[in-house]
Amino acid sequence: MAKHFSFYAPLLFLVTSSALIVMVASGQCKFRNGDCTANCNYRCASTVSGSQGLCGPDIGGVQKCWCYFECEVKTCKENFVMSENCEEHKCTLACINKHPGKSAEGKCRSVPPNLLTIFCQCTYFCP
Repeated sequence: MAKHFSFYAPLLFLVTSSALIVMVASGQCKFRNGDCTANCNYRCASTVSGSQGLCGPDIGGVQKCWCYFECEVKTCKENFVMSENCEEHKCTLACINKHPGKSAEGKCRSVPPNLLTIFCQCTYFCP
């Protein structure tokens, strides 16, 4: 019995490793696309071809429109200076205005060693 197991163990390892590689290569991504409305699926499909929109809870349990798609969409990042009091919602609004229709989101960042220099980092879908 031990001889049979030692023969099949490498084969089992190869099969499970291959399955993991396939799952990683065809990963499912999602992004938030505004409030949950009847046109959630349409908004997602018009933003990322082949995506599907579903309503689901966000932080605090608020229902939002979530777009699910294959992770082959490229994202780009852009930084620009904000005021000293960079606020996440203002940063995100600035990103949306700079990159409309590309599901832009903003995060406030600081640069060491001068932690007072705060900028907005936009992440958005790009070609």
